[in-house]
Amino acid sequence: MRKTALILAAAAVLLSAGCTKNAVDFPSIAFAPVAEKATKAIIEGATYPTTESFMVSAYYEGTSAYFENLNASYNSTLSLWETSTAEYWPLQGSLTFNAYSPSSASGVTITSDGVTAMDYTVQTAAQMATDLCYGSYTVPDCASHPESVPLQFSHALAQVLFKVKAASYYENTSLSMTSLSMDGICSVGDFTGSAWENQNTEFNYALHGISTVLTYDGTTPVTTDVCSYLFVPQTLGPNAAINVGYSVDFGGGRILNNPPVKVALGGTITEWEPGKKYIYTLNIGLDNVITISASTVGWSDQGYNIIVEES
Repeated sequence: MRKTALILAAAAVLLSAGCTKNAVDFPSIAFAPVAEKATKAIIEGATYPTTESFMVSAYYEGTSAYFENLNASYNSTLSLWETSTAEYWPLQGSLTFNAYSPSSASGVTITSDGVTAMDYTVQTAAQMATDLCYGSYTVPDCASHPESVPLQFSHALAQVLFKVKAASYYENTSLSMTSLSMDGICSVGDFTGSAWENQNTEFNYALHGISTVLTYDGTTPVTTDVCSYLFVPQTLGPNAAINVGYSVDFGGGRILNNPPVKVALGGTITEWEPGKKYIYTLNIGLDNVITISASTVGWSDQGYNIIVEES
């Protein structure tokens, strides 16, 4: 009788507090994350990779911390993502989930207002290949909660792809791009909510140092993909420039090793925005004349994708 009374008393306490974590009901809170746009680690469509984990916090009625800063990883038995400690749905009210990916991202915090990254820095090769994603989802009535939270991630950084081709003049020679670097790009910024500000610290990026032979399809120059990296979104300042080094083998031992040619970057595209991809095609012409054509496309267009390469 005493045991029955205790169970009934505990149930009464749970029912009287809507935001009490309801460990009586099963299952615990689980997630089915998706990416807003395809990424490198995401092989098909927008399926979040099972090898990745993210940090997540939950806020009752949008303000009160229900749980905070838990690592959510893939549970192969449930085919869903679960937090490092089991968390259960409240009996009523709403829950807002804010999250960022990857879970190893440095200097990122979660509050009831969303994700914040102060002095977020992109300088090293690992940082240039690791995306920062953020997501939020609200379950308005936890009494009828979904089986899993469809948490959608958006990209906070800008993706920049470089291509190169030779002028028709070089058809009967061997032209190679030997180096590619970029100057005057802000490498640090503050991310709050979904916007960037306080971009600073101009940095010189070494992008590509492997000699790349440029080819032809008959007499038509072939456009070759060089590299693709992630950067802090920003307005391109007057110092933003790309440096292209190349060599020409005319045969008979006649080789021209040309020092890098600097070309201003802020032409038709003056701003890199989060979640967008910018394609720069470099055309190596005569007498150190290198022209740039640029375009903006969706993150996953044309099959060039990057994200979450933790090192």
